[in-house]
Amino acid sequence: MRAIFNLIFASLFFIPFYSSAESMPMSTDHDHMTMQQNVQTYESEGVITQWQSDRVGISHHAIPALKWPAMTMNFRLPPEIAARSLPAGTPVTFSFVKTDSAYQLQTLSPLKR
Repeated sequence: MRAIFNLIFASLFFIPFYSSAESMPMSTDHDHMTMQQNVQTYESEGVITQWQSDRVGISHHAIPALKWPAMTMNFRLPPEIAARSLPAGTPVTFSFVKTDSAYQLQTLSPLKR
């Protein structure tokens, strides 16, 4: 009987600890969230030079934060932006982030002057 009592008594301490440990995020998830929060977003203005289903060409102003001169380059299009194509020659304002393999647009809007 004493053994059963000790088992029940001990489980009262271990079950809450075990349950709370399961609900805690893993350190790798936390590190991943921290990395996402530290992603630098860059902004510029430019002109659309070409539009493809997954990429857009933009001739843009210099981007001092990246030490880039004015140039023309292609950016990957996320689906939500790709669905709203803009014709070549459209002045735009845009923001992007650097991914492991490319520069990914975050926003792209016609420039209102």
